[in-house]
Amino acid sequence: MTSRNSFWASSVENHKRRIWVWILTALAQITAYVGVLTVYLSRIRMWNADGVYRKAEEYQKALYQATQDALGFQDNLLPVIIGLALIIGMQGYSYLYDQKKVDMYHSVPVDKNRRFLVIYINGVIIYLTTTLASLLIAVISAAVQRAVSREVMAVVYLGFLWNFLLFLVMYHTVILAVMLTGNRFVTLFAAGAFTMYEMLAYTLFNNLQFVFFKTKDSFYISHEPKLSAVADYVGNTWKIKQLLSVQEMAGTAFPFYVKWFLTAAALMAAAWLCYRRRPSEAAGKSMAFPAMESAIKVVIVIPAAIGLGMWVNSAGYGNTTLTLVTMIAGGVIGSAAMEVLYDFDLKSMFKHLMSSGIGVIGIIIVFFIFKEDLLGYDKYVPKPDKVESVALALSTYDEFWNGEFHYMSAAEATEERMKILNVEPVLTLAEKAQHQDEKDMTDPRIMHVLYRLKSGRKAGRSFYIDFADPTNEELLNQIVGTEEYRTGTYQIITDQDSFELVQSMTYSNGATEVALPAGDGMKLREAYIRDLEKFDFTLARNKRPCGMLRIRFPNWMSCSLYVYESFENTITYLQEVEAYYPVTLNPEDIDSITITNYHNDLGEDYEDMQVYDVKEQAAAEFVYDESRTVSETFYEQEEFEKILQVIYPNNLSVYWHDYKEVDDNYDIYITFKKDTAYPYIRSSYGFSYKFFTGQAPEFVTEATQHNSKDEE
Repeated sequence: MTSRNSFWASSVENHKRRIWVWILTALAQITAYVGVLTVYLSRIRMWNADGVYRKAEEYQKALYQATQDALGFQDNLLPVIIGLALIIGMQGYSYLYDQKKVDMYHSVPVDKNRRFLVIYINGVIIYLTTTLASLLIAVISAAVQRAVSREVMAVVYLGFLWNFLLFLVMYHTVILAVMLTGNRFVTLFAAGAFTMYEMLAYTLFNNLQFVFFKTKDSFYISHEPKLSAVADYVGNTWKIKQLLSVQEMAGTAFPFYVKWFLTAAALMAAAWLCYRRRPSEAAGKSMAFPAMESAIKVVIVIPAAIGLGMWVNSAGYGNTTLTLVTMIAGGVIGSAAMEVLYDFDLKSMFKHLMSSGIGVIGIIIVFFIFKEDLLGYDKYVPKPDKVESVALALSTYDEFWNGEFHYMSAAEATEERMKILNVEPVLTLAEKAQHQDEKDMTDPRIMHVLYRLKSGRKAGRSFYIDFADPTNEELLNQIVGTEEYRTGTYQIITDQDSFELVQSMTYSNGATEVALPAGDGMKLREAYIRDLEKFDFTLARNKRPCGMLRIRFPNWMSCSLYVYESFENTITYLQEVEAYYPVTLNPEDIDSITITNYHNDLGEDYEDMQVYDVKEQAAAEFVYDESRTVSETFYEQEEFEKILQVIYPNNLSVYWHDYKEVDDNYDIYITFKKDTAYPYIRSSYGFSYKFFTGQAPEFVTEATQHNSKDEE
């Protein structure tokens, strides 16, 4: 009983000394929850008053969503959580910074372990009490406004656990930093280092790879922090908010709950151990354990110096000599600065030269590992018998979504849906890329590849292939022409459910926009899938689309499907619903054609601007000169006939074609007659086209030649 009373008395006494922490924490939490909720609900009510919500159900759903966003997985709470962890943790154990206070506390007949636990538990009580009180006030306020449901409360609970466990990780991190240091400044530095070190290390690692490795790719596989709770929080709070059901949210958040709890427990164990072994005379010193100073210095200086060098590398346009010199200089200066920080004495900058030398040697080793690719990253191409399947992306502009109509990136979709078993064409292209430079290619395109190895490991790479190289055509046909590639690239093949929920469909040849029956989604899908069986690299490269289908689905999802003249089934369907119009326009429907000639040939050659060297790219500067631009409008049908045969609509240009096939020196603007029956898009005043390169009619070049108007 005496022990309990004593613990209670110590706890009460400690709370009295932390009144200002209580007040500050309460204000922060009330602002973070009650204040944010008030803003969110006020915004919904304002939108409702403006008529944004047409149905009462929509308004009610918006209220529920606003409460969830404010009180659940709120993505702007991170600075509040980190700030409160710093204040509560550092203030609670602040007596350890003052030698007199340490001596006084140690002279009091109170168990050292109990003092630690009292301060620790009180810190948790401060955070929990203010958080729960603020949440209670906010929930009552939301309930009064009829913005609370059972599902909303479940999300609030999940969000509370999400934020509380992150607080525990940060709180324990701060306590560990306090136990390892002896003054506030160094504690802040240590807490920041513990929190950010892994994230910064991975950022630096990725930066080094991108700078020095040609095949570095984060499209499929990105190197991200594995232990950092802050990185997890930043990367996943928004994702969880977007999930539709409480079950999905709980399932996604649960692994992080477990991970953060274990991380917090490990940090707490380390802090407790350091507290037990912390010498009394550590108060006021930079480090409580001098034996750790050299190791910490090396661990801090190496990435800091490399980071400085990479910044110089970027600013110096890839000068590797300057980069290495900067890294070494940064290592020397950083080591000296750390020694000064330890002792707060400039005379200490040359102490522990051995550890400083180890740090510099480590910097040089890391630099050459990446500079010379000593581990063979760029040379890696797996053996065919080691690969189970590959996924790849040639174009990253494809449109994907999942069964809940949530957007999926090209990387996510192709990784999930594409399993190419005939891997040899991909490996052959990868091997070929080892001996080629994209600067020597006529039409270089990047291929992102995911190797799924039979061992269970995955490896991601990217490399350039020359689309204009005829020896690549058959290899690319063996990839693009496969069912596996089409299945992984075209949402329409694998997604039958979405096409049963089509909201609208249109067909365009560049100027038209003809509506198709929305109920024909499945019929169109079947026709298009049959036509895709003819699709391969040769078709995509050598033929241009004659039109484009635009299909809209729920939740603002949509896709664009290009139609080629060889797509007989799709064109037959379009003809049946009277929606098919050739890509070549009818001169009788045209009112005028305005052609602008930019005369780029009179300035810097645009082709010379397509450089890959960083220094050349920095030096090159293309300047648009309005004085060279000449525009001419044509009104005669005879002229229309010649122009319309050699132009192509801008909005039908696709990834596969050589950009040199169309002439960027000209802009062609077509205006239709207002009384024509041709179904051009009435909301547009005109339509943009380009000449095929070298095919501009002579009368156009003469009419738009430089200074032609002055000569007249």
